[in-house]
Amino acid sequence: MSKRIFLAAIIFLFLITGFILWKRQRIKKDEIHYHAGFQVYIDGKLQDFSQTKYMSVKLCGEAEKEQAEDEQLEKAHLHDNIGDVVHVEAEGAKWEDLFKNIKFNIDRSKPIEGFVNGKKVSDILAYPIKPYNSLVLLIGEYPNSSDYVKQGVKKEWIKEIERKSESC
Repeated sequence: MSKRIFLAAIIFLFLITGFILWKRQRIKKDEIHYHAGFQVYIDGKLQDFSQTKYMSVKLCGEAEKEQAEDEQLEKAHLHDNIGDVVHVEAEGAKWEDLFKNIKFNIDRSKPIEGFVNGKKVSDILAYPIKPYNSLVLLIGEYPNSSDYVKQGVKKEWIKEIERKSESC
């Protein structure tokens, strides 16, 4: 009889431990939420991503809880008609995820240069989005790219947007 109680206690402890680890992992996943800035120039013209067509629209309140989570969309998206601050709410977000999610096609037949926090990055679209980073993406010919790189989104602006965020 005591062997059965001991075995039941062991199984119970394994189940409790498994549940706690699962819950911890789930909470950790839900805690991801950070922001970064970005600007895209095509042939010298700054692109405007503040239009509604680029925004992720979420339902609020009870409807939000019932809405199915789109893991790809959670990686990188825009909202509140702010077109230069990306919201990241899932692990593994890369800059290509943002452009995929806002349905912005990048003309890969043109030269592409990417700068994060003023430093040139090769293969920028595969580069991870990190908190408070500022991307400047240049598509086309740029004899003096440093003029554009200086225009990157400032950390103070990103923090201001965090404080003002209207989405639920």
